[in-house]
Amino acid sequence: MENKTLLSVKNLRTWFELKRWGFLSAGFVRAVDGVSFELEEGEAVTIVGESGSGKTTLLRTILGLAKPTEGEMFFDGRRIDGERGQMAGDLAWLRCQIGFVQQDPYGALPPFMSVSRILREPLIVNKVPKKEHEQRIRESLEEVRLTPPDEFLTKYPHMLSGGQQQRLVIARAVILHPKLIAADEPVSMLDASVRVEILELMGGIQKAHKVGVIYVTHDLSSVRYFSQRAFIMYGAKLVEKADVKEVVDNPLHPYTQVLLNAIPDPDPENVSRFRDVPAGEPPSLIKPPSGCRFHPRCPRIIKELCDVEEPPEFEPSPGHFVECWLHK
Repeated sequence: MENKTLLSVKNLRTWFELKRWGFLSAGFVRAVDGVSFELEEGEAVTIVGESGSGKTTLLRTILGLAKPTEGEMFFDGRRIDGERGQMAGDLAWLRCQIGFVQQDPYGALPPFMSVSRILREPLIVNKVPKKEHEQRIRESLEEVRLTPPDEFLTKYPHMLSGGQQQRLVIARAVILHPKLIAADEPVSMLDASVRVEILELMGGIQKAHKVGVIYVTHDLSSVRYFSQRAFIMYGAKLVEKADVKEVVDNPLHPYTQVLLNAIPDPDPENVSRFRDVPAGEPPSLIKPPSGCRFHPRCPRIIKELCDVEEPPEFEPSPGHFVECWLHK
């Protein structure tokens, strides 16, 4: 039996208008510019890209925190991109279907609320029967290993370590039993010693509940912990999409090779094949370069194509997609 599609994104664009003198248009920032993918129920995918690539804006658009300029999004078969005539109230059901894990646990938790109150708030807002509150709160704390729960219920965020705060953010995200967890660089603010613990914790939750996960990161080395597929994002577009093992072992896009080259490795032979790829600067999202967006940094440029025309999506091998003229 084939898995059901949970999230479908088709040709999504999210542009932000720039204003001059408060009212004159000075162009647009193309933060997301033609993104398409599908996520199956219970599947975990990782979106990888450097700062400014558009990955966080893509996540915010899926969550309804940024309004798409163009394209379509469907969640569990229902349209969620705010098409014409769709009111904000029509998407209220989506709040309890997607759990959001923010990047900064220190800023994500209200300092004046206790742990018990923080976890109770989404239950109240989404009208979960009061008789279920205590059980759900305790179950969510146990799931993220904040145990015994009685020791944490009356504490406030400032009384927790960074890792414990992020566990609390995850507990709040899963307490409504969502179908999808959206995590925006959930370990980037944490000490290296606890990052693996948090990623393994999220992987355990994903497998135990068969919940979908979209994990956004700039660190390609972390995708192996629980992702089935990796999407590489550059210049507001997904330039490569494939199974995690295929992306790591057989990267096709020169930018993916840049990311792999940035992973520390004690064996220099593992990255030597990518050392001819320059680091460079990301493209301007106000006016992207003509042709392929990576061509100013690419050492394997096909001049008559790469700096003239933007490449379409090719499929060199089954399930491995790449936007690069080298693989036409």
